[in-house]
Amino acid sequence: SYVCAGLDPLPDKLPDVIRKSCGGVNWQAIALWMCEIADAVAPHVSMFKPQKAHYEAIPEGQKALQMINAHIHYRYPGIAFDIEEVDTAGIVSFEDCKRGDIGRTQQRYRIAQFGIDNADGMNFSPYMGKDCMQHLVDEENFPGRAIVGLCYTSNPSAREMQDVKLADGRCYWEMVAEKTLQWAEGLGIVNNAGLVMAAAYESPKGSGDIFSWHLSRCREIVGNKLWFLIPGIGTQGGFVRETVKTAYAGPGSMAINSSSGIIFASQDNDFAEMAGRKAEELKNQINQYI
Repeated sequence: SYVCAGLDPLPDKLPDVIRKSCGGVNWQAIALWMCEIADAVAPHVSMFKPQKAHYEAIPEGQKALQMINAHIHYRYPGIAFDIEEVDTAGIVSFEDCKRGDIGRTQQRYRIAQFGIDNADGMNFSPYMGKDCMQHLVDEENFPGRAIVGLCYTSNPSAREMQDVKLADGRCYWEMVAEKTLQWAEGLGIVNNAGLVMAAAYESPKGSGDIFSWHLSRCREIVGNKLWFLIPGIGTQGGFVRETVKTAYAGPGSMAINSSSGIIFASQDNDFAEMAGRKAEELKNQINQYI
């Protein structure tokens, strides 16, 4: 499977059956909800992606996040990020937190995400330079963790920044892709490094065309050395076929994320079953183009 299931809870969408069993909306209810969804979608995904802010915004939500990660690691042990070890069993938990700061602060984020939350990977903002990646690396204490840089994101307003033209004619995001690969190679973590690259989407020019050039262009820049974490499928309207055709570069080369489309498939008693169905549908849809 190339499916990444985003575990991004919203309290107002908590199913009534969970609300009643846990005595209301609380961190225990959130943890139970996401763990049941994780178990339902596990046969169809290779990766879970809890979004940190969704837990920070819940009283004692940190406890929920840590419980979910503990559940994932207990039920589905193994590290599967290394492209050379794609047959390793297990489903990883990747923390979507987009940290990016000076070296000393990045070291604190590294401990927070890898040490305390026990995430298998995290993403970072490269805006403050190499420090943002370098100080997340600790092969002695946290070996094999995935470190993924923001590059071409799926929110429309990102184009204001990421598409800015440089003096040499490249877009800013193209330079970011090149730099991230250089940093990863220099740090010796290229097998576990990646880029956030948006799914193919409808052209904003209103022509009805599907825009996927950014994915093929990024493959020209980084080859198959970096894997792509791909948001934008599902409720954001991304196109699966065009995404796979331009982003896929062999086993381990991408993970296509869907969050709301999976976890909010139902708020009734069948919430877990419906989440599993949506994950399976996306898996099958992706795999027909591999």
